[in-house]
Amino acid sequence: MVMSLRMSLSTPVTTGANGEGALVARARGGDPRAFEALVRTHKDGVVNVARRIVGDFDAAQDVAQDACINAYRELRRFRGQSSFATWMYGITVNEARMHLRSQRRRQARWEKQAALEARPAGAERSDASAEPLLALLQEVPEKHRVALSLFYLEELSLAEIAQAAGAPEGTVKAWLSRGREQLRQLAKERGLL
Repeated sequence: MVMSLRMSLSTPVTTGANGEGALVARARGGDPRAFEALVRTHKDGVVNVARRIVGDFDAAQDVAQDACINAYRELRRFRGQSSFATWMYGITVNEARMHLRSQRRRQARWEKQAALEARPAGAERSDASAEPLLALLQEVPEKHRVALSLFYLEELSLAEIAQAAGAPEGTVKAWLSRGREQLRQLAKERGLL
């Protein structure tokens, strides 16, 4: 179920005598209208929190939308130890942080790509010392090469690599360790170390 944060606010939000707790209980019981009422109640605060973190209104709208979707998916985990708003703000903060990390990684990749494309053909590369290692990387088994590339070149975390590769984190750690050792051995054989 996808809720739109841009939904009309013309319908007043009434929590009735039982208040927000009743809406949460109904939403947890599968009532999508109750969850929509909760979203309408806290929409402005969620967007404002996201905007303060990401600094852009459009990006904040996207972050807030993702936060609402995650809140809906994780509603069964809401224990009521804090207000629903506090719980939603926590989810929003996490979504905003993930958005910023993703944006930084994307920006770094764009900058690397732009630097590579801007370099004239045949020009001396400033990263020439990395070229032999990148060539050796092609000789490492694929699963090790994937783990090494994602970790060192794309700067993904172990958890992100595990998710991308469909493998447990422990397996990814082993692939990284073996891949580094294989690269080290190949570099010694070629006289690069």
